[in-house]
Amino acid sequence: METNSLLSRLFRLNAIFTTSEAKEVGISKYNLNKLAEVGEVARFGTGRAGVQLWSNESYSHDSFMAIQLRYPKAIISGQTALSWWHLIDRQFTYLDLTVPRGYRIPTKFDRYIVSVHHVDERYYPIGLTSVRTEEDSGSLNIYDPERSLIDAFRFKTITEFDRNQAVRNYFQSDICDPLKLSRYIEKFPGLSDLQRITEVLSH
Repeated sequence: METNSLLSRLFRLNAIFTTSEAKEVGISKYNLNKLAEVGEVARFGTGRAGVQLWSNESYSHDSFMAIQLRYPKAIISGQTALSWWHLIDRQFTYLDLTVPRGYRIPTKFDRYIVSVHHVDERYYPIGLTSVRTEEDSGSLNIYDPERSLIDAFRFKTITEFDRNQAVRNYFQSDICDPLKLSRYIEKFPGLSDLQRITEVLSH
């Protein structure tokens, strides 16, 4: 099969994909190796259960997507999520990830310094949502704005300046949902400060 024919099929794949996903669009493992030889794809590493991951060099490199594939239970949270939802003005300086208690993940990933937050299973799914990556290369697990705001008050790594800015921007935004935020607050202990702010700003 000619390389040009294979390249057209690559556009049907995400920036990072598995051998099985390539096979579904008609690209065999043999052809993947051929594409790797000419620099069109690259071996990215292995995911859970030893699944081979490939990077599609026709797209920009997407580290968030790689994290999702390698660690499917990792949820983007904290400072990173606040930045994603434009609740803080500056770009995140490290990558906040939340995982269930006992789930193992490294504290470094490529160029990112990773801050891993372990939570009980009862708190883990609250506010979980899915968004498309900025590269539109796939879906990412991320906490919604309300859960992100709650984590701003729970994570010691988030500064008071970022916390205050996030609250102000949230209540001035179109995504503001005070009732939803209040429901979330009731599920988490130790959020009396956020509860008082919510009661004041939502009236």
